[in-house]
Amino acid sequence: MTRSVRRLRSLLVLGPATDVNDVRRELGSEAFELLVALTITAAASTLKASPIEAVVVSPEAPIAWIDELLAAIDRIRPGIPVLVVRHRNAEEQPGWRERGVGVLRQPLLPEALARSVNAVFGAAEDLTART
Repeated sequence: MTRSVRRLRSLLVLGPATDVNDVRRELGSEAFELLVALTITAAASTLKASPIEAVVVSPEAPIAWIDELLAAIDRIRPGIPVLVVRHRNAEEQPGWRERGVGVLRQPLLPEALARSVNAVFGAAEDLTART
């Protein structure tokens, strides 16, 4: 009997060190391969070196980091989905939604981040299957 091995989906988490554990906890027990970048330079290097399938940006990441991340994705790996977690009243750039960036507002319901990431992966698979 052969068993299929489920491949872990590679997820880049960008944010300050103080936020990363919160994001890990919010992702819960979902089976993701988490690669953490504490700076935008580290995020760009990870995008080049690893098969990242989506990016989650923590709520404490400055807007400038998010804009730089989107520019790096355009240069290095166009089309990678991005989910940005923001505080309830935090600023948001108007162009993010036009680019398809998902914005999740805190407080998040339990497992909302993991469900959102899984939805992004499902949508990406649907697009791949259609092309």
